[in-house]
Amino acid sequence: MSENKTAPKVKGALLVPLAMVIRDKKIIDWPGQTELTEADMKVIRSGIMSSTWYDLDFYERMGWAVYKMIGHDRPEGAFQFGYGLVAEIFLRVYRGPLNSKDPREILSEFARLYGTAWYNRGRGEFTPTENGGVFRIHDEDGVPLLRAFLPMLKGIIARLVKESIGKNVTIECGEENLPEMQKVAKCTLFISWE
Repeated sequence: MSENKTAPKVKGALLVPLAMVIRDKKIIDWPGQTELTEADMKVIRSGIMSSTWYDLDFYERMGWAVYKMIGHDRPEGAFQFGYGLVAEIFLRVYRGPLNSKDPREILSEFARLYGTAWYNRGRGEFTPTENGGVFRIHDEDGVPLLRAFLPMLKGIIARLVKESIGKNVTIECGEENLPEMQKVAKCTLFISWE
């Protein structure tokens, strides 16, 4: 007897920044140059709702498309995307839960949101340390978009720490150096700040 698992879903709040970039760059032939389909483009053009659940595959196609076409397959571009547009939208959408002047509190809340408000599977956890903390992601189906997602996540975390008055943020993650399409069930980010 097979186990009846729900299909992996992602909240629209994670798709909104991707959709904004895709809609803004009309000159790019997204279906011709990426894995995005015409059906995907129709959904993107009609508007992504931040509170709606979407298929994880759709999110991954959008993420890879933006990483390839806008970020030029470079982790630095993904970091800037996370630090800028993604963090800005998250701070607006989740202003209440992400409002703290203590970096440890804001990262604890971010970890809680990761596994409840953004994905219907997987979880995040934050463990404070003397100089920062450890942020862990667990997802038995594999952390999505590993090569693009981890630098973006580092950007979001750096911005959240800065917003909560942390300075000189450093984030190390060994899984960031794994091959592009490899799926891993766990990632650990070591975070420090002044």
